Amino acid sequence: MATASTHRTAVLRGAHQLNILGYTTRRRLGGANNTVRSRSFDAGGFLWTLVCRFHEKLLKGVTLASVSLELSRNETDEAVVATASVRIDDPSGTGRWPAAEWCSEEANIFPARSSTAVAWELAVPDAFREHEARYVDEDADCLTVHCTVDVHREESVEGATSRSCLVSMPPRPSLGKDIHRLREKMWWPDVTFLVDEAKIQAHRLVLAMRSPVFAAEFHGGMKEKTMRSVRIHDMSATTFKAMLYFIYTDELPKPKNKACPVAMARDLLVAADFYDLERLRLMCENILSESITIDNVMETLMLVHNRHSCHRLEASCVEYMASDPDVYDAAEATEEYKELEKTCPDFINGITKKVAKRAVDRNRSPSSSSSSGNGNRETKSASRYNPSAVMTGTHEFRIERFSAVRKTHGVGECVRSGSFPVGGYQWAIAVYPSGEQDQYKEYIGIFLKLMTHPGAAKVKTSMSIKIDDPNRKSMASQFHCTHVYEQDSRSYGFFKPISAATATSRYLGHDGSLTIYYKVAVTTESCTSTTICDTATRIAIVDVSPSNMSWHLEQLLASEECWDVKFLVEENEIHAHGLVIATRSPALHELVESATGADHIRVDGMKASTFKAMLHFIYTDEPPHVGDLVASHDAGDSSLTIVGEMLAAARRFRLERMRRLCENLLAENVTAGNALATLELAGRHGCTELETYCIDYIALPHVVKDVMKTLSSFSRVSR
Repeated sequence: MATASTHRTAVLRGAHQLNILGYTTRRRLGGANNTVRSRSFDAGGFLWTLVCRFHEKLLKGVTLASVSLELSRNETDEAVVATASVRIDDPSGTGRWPAAEWCSEEANIFPARSSTAVAWELAVPDAFREHEARYVDEDADCLTVHCTVDVHREESVEGATSRSCLVSMPPRPSLGKDIHRLREKMWWPDVTFLVDEAKIQAHRLVLAMRSPVFAAEFHGGMKEKTMRSVRIHDMSATTFKAMLYFIYTDELPKPKNKACPVAMARDLLVAADFYDLERLRLMCENILSESITIDNVMETLMLVHNRHSCHRLEASCVEYMASDPDVYDAAEATEEYKELEKTCPDFINGITKKVAKRAVDRNRSPSSSSSSGNGNRETKSASRYNPSAVMTGTHEFRIERFSAVRKTHGVGECVRSGSFPVGGYQWAIAVYPSGEQDQYKEYIGIFLKLMTHPGAAKVKTSMSIKIDDPNRKSMASQFHCTHVYEQDSRSYGFFKPISAATATSRYLGHDGSLTIYYKVAVTTESCTSTTICDTATRIAIVDVSPSNMSWHLEQLLASEECWDVKFLVEENEIHAHGLVIATRSPALHELVESATGADHIRVDGMKASTFKAMLHFIYTDEPPHVGDLVASHDAGDSSLTIVGEMLAAARRFRLERMRRLCENLLAENVTAGNALATLELAGRHGCTELETYCIDYIALPHVVKDVMKTLSSFSRVSR
């Protein structure tokens, strides 16, 4: 068996620029309570604040004395590990003076579950302390401080992994939240539903996009097409509002005022079936399947009667009734059963036959147990003799950004792979980047841990590790040993198989990752095992389809149905929907609003293919696949050019998630051949995280030579 896992120490970077205007005035205020605070900024999903304090210094007067970084709060159960840097540039822009810089040598650990701000005092760069006047813009009387925060988030990911360079942490997808905000704020409603005594407003476009029934009512030949108010019958206002909540969010609402979730699921199942909302119907079926009892099984069957789409729920009821004769007898005695016998004899006869057939099938099944006449359930057992055997398995463990991991992990601190099975036991690889003990701190410790408690057993194990040079320039390093794992000895391995210096110089991938291949052979002892089977009831599982909100919006964009906004890009007409634009892209909405009364909105300085890709993101929260982008662009355009144009579009229309996704996409596809071009692109668009990533990549020993070969051709192209 071959498995793989990746330890990721993703460096989630945030950068902030603090402009201290009136710097000389600030110095005249004196040193008491003289503090400048930045606005909050995001790094790694947390909010940070930069705090600059002024104090009086001997012979210098009042000056910038300290810079602190505050974590606003940490409501998670994990500590936040971060490094930071401070930079103050020459304001002239001529490069006459080098930037004054300070970088933290060690990571700072902010405590978990901190409801108040926690400060970390950084340092004012030495060059600034010594030559303060160089870095103050005299004309604007301004000092500009740049702070970069790197949050180190660690995780082990099991299974196959693809290259992923998270140089910039994108905001979470907000598609569902944005569409739901239309309903919460009730922006631009165009239809009112009259349900009971309530008036409930909504948006025709959203309802028609999500429900084929609403689509037929509003865009077909039905009378509701032109009606501003629509009366809803046979449904309560509470249920209708709950259904609308699902339509706008793709999620079930939480029951209010201790309302019964099963009762809500029953009502919503009827609504979902009528309006053809498949995901909602499956969610309700799932709740009802898990809630079947003797008291409600017949009521549930009455609910699914004549609802042919609810066959899974019907199967769950049949399975439950066939599980035991006592269950069937109790269900047969209910008033609901008697009512169905009178009103729907064919249906109840059909259910009875299905229950009988299922009961026969269960009794025939080798894994089923029968019931005796007194109601006591029988059990069946089976035993198997297993001879001694050698079970082998291999696991590939990749540690991304290994050099950064060494900085954040001291002696005795390990990173662990995902668990993997070999020989009936679960195992994990533990790697100590800075050594397992002080005497081995210059080495990388690699150990195999037995995660399953062995009890009294002795687990005979043979293990070998291999560390390959991904660039095929150095020989692989291989090591082998054997060990017997016991209750008190569940970790064993290699204290100093390879030095950290050797690993860094020879065995890191182009993205800075270190990959370790571990082969494990477990010798199992001969034994006889016994299995006992009981008659636990199995309920049919209802698989709920994943959220399809983005798919519905993508289809809406592709179909161009009900469009009300026309863009003109490179003389190409591109249709969209003002409601979606308004809630998803305020900047593009401003452009639409500025052209009120015009037949179209002209977008200059952008290719039509790039604008379409941006619209795809606005409608789905994800950029198109790179292969689709290449196919849709002009022949000869490289993926670097295409993603660069998307990055420019994201910056222009203030699409922060798209901008950061583009940065990560560029980082994922950086090579020695395009590293300089990517670096130039990052600088042009102010992507400091991507710039740093490119510089670190180019500086890798096995990359820099190949990059230098492209220097002359890059210089010609960039002129």
